[in-house]
Parts: sequence; structure tokens; C-alpha cells
Amino acid sequence: MELIGAAGVKKSFGERQVLADCSISVKAGEVVLLLGPSGYGKSTFLEILAGIGQPDSGSVRVQGEASFLFQDDALIPWLTAAGNLSYVLPRGWSRKTRADGISRWLSLFSLDEDDKPPLMSGGMRRRLSLARTFILERPVLILDEPFAFLDRHWHSQVASLLNGEAEKGRCAILAGHSVNPELLEECGKRLRVLPLKESPLSIPADLGREADASAGDAERPRSLRKEGEDDGGSG
Repeated sequence: MELIGAAGVKKSFGERQVLADCSISVKAGEVVLLLGPSGYGKSTFLEILAGIGQPDSGSVRVQGEASFLFQDDALIPWLTAAGNLSYVLPRGWSRKTRADGISRWLSLFSLDEDDKPPLMSGGMRRRLSLARTFILERPVLILDEPFAFLDRHWHSQVASLLNGEAEKGRCAILAGHSVNPELLEECGKRLRVLPLKESPLSIPADLGREADASAGDAERPRSLRKEGEDDGGSG
């Protein structure tokens, strides 16, 4: 079943065209990696898929609600880690369900409930942002640079969580500069890699829906970072 579908998406900012013609289909049980260097429009495309941005033309369909991970921290600095998770939870959740969910995800990401974002390292803030994305347990995950600022241990943990979500019939689409070996190991054939080779970004319909696009060719990690760029670079 298709959970994300986009056809002919185009976007410009003033005279600068960012998305030329982007089409994609992501099915339940898939993890899709948009692979390309900074400045190619990956973030813009993900924001449109999440409904945060609007295309100039084209169509987007998302089955059910989506959780979105921003490339930059979107944490509330005056709230604790627990407060940041509580803030995004639906009001209809019972007190026990909220408390259990917050406790579980803080524990999974090794975070103290009383810590506040300004006192956290970049890696801790990234883990809190990820916890805030996963806790909602929505059918669609849209993640912009989920591995930024994380060490190899957390690469493996996050990749395992993504594979677990796919096993439940959910899907994930993420942007990155390289193919993480941990992502390959954990997700295996669930992983579909779409190498982006031009700017403004264009994803032909046949590539966007291809069942095994390049995942089998990605046995070794490939880096597309520009010289001097770190994992936190913009997409």
C-alpha cells in the first residue's frame, strides 16, 4: 500500500528553481533515502511531503498523519526533555499513556527527563528531536538528516528503530549525504536509495517508484559531502 505519493512537484523561491520535477512513491514497509549533497533541495522536498511547504505545481498524497524531523533543532528551550515530548502529544491521550510514552522514549534515547535543550550537546538535542518524532507512532516518518551529530552507536540504534517501524507496516523517507553502513545492515532490502545527481532537484517518476533503486549498489558507505561540510549541513 502506498503511504506517500508525489507527482510532478515543482518549487521556486523567486527566480531560483529548487525542485524541477519530483515524483515519488513510498509504500508501507519501506525506508527511502534521498542521497545527495547540500543545496539540492532535499529539505524543501521533504517539507512539501510533510505539508509544511506548498509546491508551485504537482500533487502530494500522504496516507494518514506524518511525523516530521526538522534538519535544525525545533525544540522548545525552556521546556525539559519530558516537557518537549509532552508538548507534541495529542490531548486525547490519557495521563498514563502520556507518562508511559515519555518514559519509554527518553529511556530509549538515554535522556534525562529534567534536562533542557540549552544545556544539551548537539547529539543529545538530536536524540530528543528523534524521540519527539517517534513517540507519536504515526504511519509516515519524514526525517531530514536524522543521523546528524550522532555517533556510530546511535546510527545503529536509529537505523534499528527505522527498520522496526517498517516492520510494523509504516514507512520512512529521509535525507542524507551518505549511505550509513548501519542503515544498510539494519534495514537490508527494506532500504531504497535514490541518488540525486542534479540541481534543481529532479526525481523522475520511474526512479521514484522503482522497487530496488540502487540499494543493492550501496554495499559500501558513499559520502556526498562537500569539502569542509559536517553532518549538520543543510539539504
